[in-house]
Amino acid sequence: MRGGPGLALVTAAVGRQRRLLAAGISAGLLWTGTKLAAPLLVARTIDAGVLGGDSGQLWLGVALFTGLAVVGAGFAGLRRYFGQSLAFVVEADLRDRLLARMVRLPAAYHDRYPSGVLLARITTDLQQVQQPLINIPIMVSNVAMLVGTAILLAWIDPVLAVVALAPAVAVFAVAVRFTRQLGPRALALQSELGVLAGIVEESIAGVRTTKGLGTEDDERRRVRDQAGQVQRAALRLSSVRATYLPLVELLPAFGLVGVLWIGGLRVAHGALTVGELVQFSYFGLIIVGPLRIAGMTASQLKRSAVSARLIAAVLDEQPEPTAIEPTASAGSPATTASAAPPAGSGGGLEVRFEGVTFGYAPERHVLRELDLVVPAGACVAVVGATGSGKTTLAALVPRFYDVDAGRIHVGGRDVRDWSLPELRAQLGLGFEDAFLFSGTIRDNLRFGAPTADDDQLRAAVRLAGAQDVVAGRPGGCDAPVGERGLGLSGGQRQRLSLARALVTDPPVLLLDSPTSAVDPAKEAEIVASLATVIRGRTTILIAHRPAVIALADQVVLLEGGRVAATGTHQELLASSPYYRQVLATQPDGPVSPDGPAGPDGPDPEAPARRDALVTP
Repeated sequence: MRGGPGLALVTAAVGRQRRLLAAGISAGLLWTGTKLAAPLLVARTIDAGVLGGDSGQLWLGVALFTGLAVVGAGFAGLRRYFGQSLAFVVEADLRDRLLARMVRLPAAYHDRYPSGVLLARITTDLQQVQQPLINIPIMVSNVAMLVGTAILLAWIDPVLAVVALAPAVAVFAVAVRFTRQLGPRALALQSELGVLAGIVEESIAGVRTTKGLGTEDDERRRVRDQAGQVQRAALRLSSVRATYLPLVELLPAFGLVGVLWIGGLRVAHGALTVGELVQFSYFGLIIVGPLRIAGMTASQLKRSAVSARLIAAVLDEQPEPTAIEPTASAGSPATTASAAPPAGSGGGLEVRFEGVTFGYAPERHVLRELDLVVPAGACVAVVGATGSGKTTLAALVPRFYDVDAGRIHVGGRDVRDWSLPELRAQLGLGFEDAFLFSGTIRDNLRFGAPTADDDQLRAAVRLAGAQDVVAGRPGGCDAPVGERGLGLSGGQRQRLSLARALVTDPPVLLLDSPTSAVDPAKEAEIVASLATVIRGRTTILIAHRPAVIALADQVVLLEGGRVAATGTHQELLASSPYYRQVLATQPDGPVSPDGPAGPDGPDPEAPARRDALVTP
């Protein structure tokens, strides 16, 4: 992918801010007018007022020159103000588009690119794009300055015009060569900065793990090593600048020396007045600035083009399809017979897996021709060893990923026949790694349901068994939870995450290890709450602990991405050695078919209680 899409992206974004662009360019052109008028005024003042002895012309020239300086300073300020306003508005526009696209990109994209790289796109790269935009009015006014100077000098003295403007051609040639060498080095630096951002973000997020393992020095070394890579890439970039920028500084000075030398000879021979020589020298001085800025701008533009290309690459990625995508099943009786219930209906929907094959990489399948039916309103626990495909199975239902082969139906419709918002409105998701956003408990509960009232929030908190979490925090629902919810324990985050999933009263629940972060005493409370939560809902439980598994109407044992066995918890304990082996690897260990053992042996009432829990 070349620079074209990046340039088109920035050009379109700037084009949407025509008023700011026009205002900045207008102020810049007016500033150019004052700068071009000043040398003409100086020549007249010297020849008529100083050398001609006309004091009136001298005072008039001084007054007009002062006025031009004041007006020019005002236009310079406006030029900078409108340029910065344009840059910040475009940056905000692109950041908004980037964020909107990033949250819409499929999970597979986020699997490929670490968060630090995406963070670099939305921070460092946007800043690189923004910097040249500030200079758009300056660049336009500088071009006008060079063109206007060339015309005026050619009108006054064509020979001296060639001498004064020759450096401009040389600077342009240097700038072209400069940018060609700058490009690869700028791209390498941006890449290394993205990696560094990822490592720093990871180091900060994992600071507790680092402290717990005593690996602070190792982590510091890892960051320092990558910072060294950034430094070396930056020095390679700086070496190019150090080679070419001195030429950009030196060449205009040669032009000024030539003007003074040749112009002085022409004054001595009477071909040029003193005022005109000063005028030429003045023009030579005022074009030094634009020529110097041209070299700096070439450097900025190349890095900006690289960053714009990287940003455009993110925006070119195909987002998750939000509209309905018809499949081969569309129009079939199974598809059309079941209409989607409104979100929040609470009634269960059947979930069906038909010959599902899926892998995160080609030819490396996690699920293989899997068939599974979760009846409407039923609870199925999915159990298996690490890597058997449990979490993957749950991730396919909301279309975080699309199957490689086979179909998944929700409510009798292929998930690809739903729009994504419509499909996900039917699902309540509870992840093992319960993530809470910075803000209050109320903000987090309403995250997926911004219009939910307090009664809905209280009902969801009660169902999730999180009353003590809310009651135990100063301010209740308005208590802050801290960044990523780190102000709460793992079990508290898990219960609030479950409550968040229940706010919309979804007909289908997908819960991944809902008690993995709580102690046995609190697990008993959550299990009792789950028994109420799952009643009448279609529920897929990714479960490890026997107490949670026992809630299910049916247990599905996965092995190697296939269904190895099905049955109730008690039936599999009695009939499947592999099932007992899987449970034996869990912290709680296996339990007998008669239920969890108490201090005096098996509890004879446990099966009856368990049956009561799963009875609608």
